[in-house]
Amino acid sequence: MSFLSRPAIRWSVLVALWALVGAVLWIVLVQVFLLALNPFCHLQQPGVARVQVVSVDRNQDSQITDFVTVKHGRAERVLNLAKSEAEELRPDDEVWLLEAWYADGLRPTQFRLTLLRVLVEYPVLLLLPAAWGLWRVRKAKQVADAAPPPPVRRTFTDDFHLRAQRFAKPAEEKKEDPPRMNTDEHG
Repeated sequence: MSFLSRPAIRWSVLVALWALVGAVLWIVLVQVFLLALNPFCHLQQPGVARVQVVSVDRNQDSQITDFVTVKHGRAERVLNLAKSEAEELRPDDEVWLLEAWYADGLRPTQFRLTLLRVLVEYPVLLLLPAAWGLWRVRKAKQVADAAPPPPVRRTFTDDFHLRAQRFAKPAEEKKEDPPRMNTDEHG
């Protein structure tokens, strides 16, 4: 019997997976809504690149981002990174960067490449493991439904009680006999 064939576990996993799908759809809906309200926003092609840091410069106009000049191949680019990520960088560091799928003047456009950052920027990717989990639960349910029912448990009785039934009065005689009174023969 597999782990997902138990109904309680299967329902718990189903609730968790559908909650994940709902959360991802909510995050995507909020991101699209915020993009629609921002007039300075434009879409850009997402990407991943390994770059070499040339310099890190403070952005006096923003409390969220700093400028990082990097060299990608022979071309130099000025990136808009979060202050916390820019502080960790030193000249001549080689880092992997993730480009966001949209750019605006308010938030960072590039990020250091981490699994958490990929999931935050592209939450739709979480739908892939959720779809795989839903498929596995469905297959486990089909296997559980197709499995034969558990064997019937048989209980055996000793024949002492069966032999004792030979001396019992039939059910009709038990109803017709009046109750006996306890009488004393000597009195």
